[in-house]
Amino acid sequence: MVRHSVKNRWFVSVEMPKHRRGEQTFARQTKTFPTETEAKQFAKEMLSFKNKIVAGTLLSAYRSARRFISGSQLNRWIEEEES
Repeated sequence: MVRHSVKNRWFVSVEMPKHRRGEQTFARQTKTFPTETEAKQFAKEMLSFKNKIVAGTLLSAYRSARRFISGSQLNRWIEEEES
């Protein structure tokens, strides 16, 4: 049996301001990462721009649970040790 490996297991989604004539709208930019450490590094960089950020694990048939990190949990997640 061949096992498929998931290359990008973590995602970070950042709300980016998008300007139109006379109004401001928001769009999201989402990047995927193979490791939690890389996702944390990107999220830390985006925090300096004061954007709204969420992160988590991608849904996979081989993972029993999905993890979602909201804005209120983001700083604690960035600082925690990887298990």
